[in-house]
Amino acid sequence: MRPPPVPFHRSSLGRGVALLILALAAMALLVTLLAIRARDTLADLRRFDQINLVLPSMTLLLENLLNAETGQRGYLLTQKTSYLQPYRDAVRDLDRRVEELVERDKDPAHAAKLERVRELVRLKMAELSQTVRLHESGQHDEALELVLSDQGQHHMNELRDLLGELTSSLRAERAVISDRLAVNTSRTELLLLAALAMLALFTIVATTQVFTRTRALSQAQRRLRGIADNVPAQITQHDRAGALRFANAEVGRVHHADPATLLGKNIEQVSGAQHAALLQPFIARVLAGEAVEFDAPQTVDGETLHFHRRFVPDLTGDQVTGFYAVSLDITERKRAEAQVAASERRMKAITDNLPVFITYVDREMRLRYANETLRNWFGLDPDLVIGLHLRDGFGETLYEQRRAQFELAMQGERVEFEVASVLMGKLRHLRTIYVPDRGPDGVVLGAFTLAMDITAMKQAEAQLARLASSDALTGLPNRRELDQALTRALARQRRHAHHGGAMALLFLDVDRFKAINDTHGHGSGDAVLREFAQCLRRAVRSSDIVARIAGDEFVAVLEGLNKPEEAAQVAAKIVESVRVARPGGLEVTASVGVATVTVGEVPPSELIALADRALYQAKREGRDGFAVLAWPGVEQRREPH
Repeated sequence: MRPPPVPFHRSSLGRGVALLILALAAMALLVTLLAIRARDTLADLRRFDQINLVLPSMTLLLENLLNAETGQRGYLLTQKTSYLQPYRDAVRDLDRRVEELVERDKDPAHAAKLERVRELVRLKMAELSQTVRLHESGQHDEALELVLSDQGQHHMNELRDLLGELTSSLRAERAVISDRLAVNTSRTELLLLAALAMLALFTIVATTQVFTRTRALSQAQRRLRGIADNVPAQITQHDRAGALRFANAEVGRVHHADPATLLGKNIEQVSGAQHAALLQPFIARVLAGEAVEFDAPQTVDGETLHFHRRFVPDLTGDQVTGFYAVSLDITERKRAEAQVAASERRMKAITDNLPVFITYVDREMRLRYANETLRNWFGLDPDLVIGLHLRDGFGETLYEQRRAQFELAMQGERVEFEVASVLMGKLRHLRTIYVPDRGPDGVVLGAFTLAMDITAMKQAEAQLARLASSDALTGLPNRRELDQALTRALARQRRHAHHGGAMALLFLDVDRFKAINDTHGHGSGDAVLREFAQCLRRAVRSSDIVARIAGDEFVAVLEGLNKPEEAAQVAAKIVESVRVARPGGLEVTASVGVATVTVGEVPPSELIALADRALYQAKREGRDGFAVLAWPGVEQRREPH
């Protein structure tokens, strides 16, 4: 009789089924975790892509705003039309940039700030358009005042703050997503390793559940492969020699090849010798057991791509048998960073070429930024003085000249003033503006400074003042300057009269001057007037006033006379000196009307009229002489020749 069979198959089957169920449960858990991670990863990647679209839009919007404002200010300050083109280009795109930004940024948390950005951009565009209209209509000062107004600065600062907050928020969120993707990738690798362990368990159970386990394993592999192939990162496994043991679909998309055809090839065969040499130091570190993370470029089909890479050792016990690699494409981020850097270089090129001195000074009075005007005006290298205290960088004299204004700016007050300084041996008149830089909490962090050289304007003002008060032909004071000087002289006479003093006003002209012009020409007439003026100046004291009021008519004001008769002596001297000097090489004579004053109250116009009557009296009595009338009009003396 045969012994009953040992119920091996039942217990084995039971254990196999139990192990199968346990393995399936563990696999289901792993698959669920991987599916959750894949879902979260896909969501993170979508958000990452959205952020990468929004950030360049913010950068371009801020760049357009800065180009608009800088181009506008450069045009207003320099009158160079080349500075206006960036402004027009920027303004033309502002509306589109704002709408593009709003369209791309779907984050509900940003909606209110984006709406405020839209409102501020419209305000800024209106301000910029109004500035150009004012300037083109000739209202340059009003346009410049509008550009430098507190409201315009406030709008621009608020725009920078809003865009800065949005940019910082998005960059921070992107960094968190990037870190989370890296962490999830590492954890996914561990889950994959756990899945491999479960596959080994499936192999043991496969003796009794071959078909079931094979099908489950196939399904699990498809799921894992599907997850790996849909992660937007290159996932690979390499042995110690660098040969490729695993590659997901992203590897094939990057290298334009079927991933299966790349298996067994080393890094040099897949990516080229140059790229393999670039990765070699990092491969050496990961094979030594160290996880490494780095950024590295890679050229694929002539196009340079940038990847953030993480190498993790593949351990068997304590032995490193190879490594896993995860490479995330960050090309768009690098391009955006390059665009921002290019924009900053353009802005620096603009500020360095403006005829304006621009700096930023922190609360400790240390220079943190200066454009190239620092070198042109002060002879200082910006790289050598950045970080220094203003006293150390510019010297005690220049610092003390501006210290009080800096202190007001650090207290939150906008300061505008004019100052004259000797810079590199040259006197410069500067119109300077200090604008406080406030942090989000309102605390003053430092001050922006803007200094414009107005030396030419000051010189022009002085020249205009001289031209407005002097006669162009003779260089003598004109009628306007005479009226002011006569008023002052009569005021002094009121005091002088109390001590018995006198003054006189002489009205002079060239006899028969019209005949000189008609006979010898206006050129000779001008020469006569110039030399006649020189005779007058030589004949009176340096403190006396001599002016040309019209044509050949001249006036001399004699102050501080001891007695009225002294005026007649001066008139006789003038008549004689003109006769002897022969102005213009011609026989020239002069007639002089003298009005003397011994009292204190005399209307200037009536004194001039009195001298004019004396002049015509001298003319009637034969010219080449003088006549004297005393205020209020009594004839004293006549001395014809």
